[in-house]
Amino acid sequence: MPKWSILICASFLRRLKRLRSELSDAYKRLDAKWDEITECLKALPISCSVSYTFSTGDYGPDFDCLVWRKWNGTKRICIESHSFCPNNPYSDFEVKITPFDEWSGEQRICMLEHVPGLFEAAAKATEQFIEKTKK
Repeated sequence: MPKWSILICASFLRRLKRLRSELSDAYKRLDAKWDEITECLKALPISCSVSYTFSTGDYGPDFDCLVWRKWNGTKRICIESHSFCPNNPYSDFEVKITPFDEWSGEQRICMLEHVPGLFEAAAKATEQFIEKTKK
């Protein structure tokens, strides 16, 4: 490796080291937002799993949802990715579930914009549940 490229790498390395504490603080702020959202959802009388579809496939029936559901015994926020799978003998869709604690930092930031849709879906699903019990 030429000496000038080693100097450039060293310069970026110093810069990244300086950003370490700021990055750590950024993750703490982001996790605090999601903790607040989770606590708010836990406090609501949501009787079932609820989902908000935030992405659909351009050329097919694939879609992705932000979901409040039971996963491994506790209610939590997840991303569900539904992929059309016509050769599957059990279902037309294959579903991949990614719980919040497995999300990347980028996913945590991107999903924030879909939280209002999830709350709206939760209200609607709870209203529908109540109406069904009246019949």
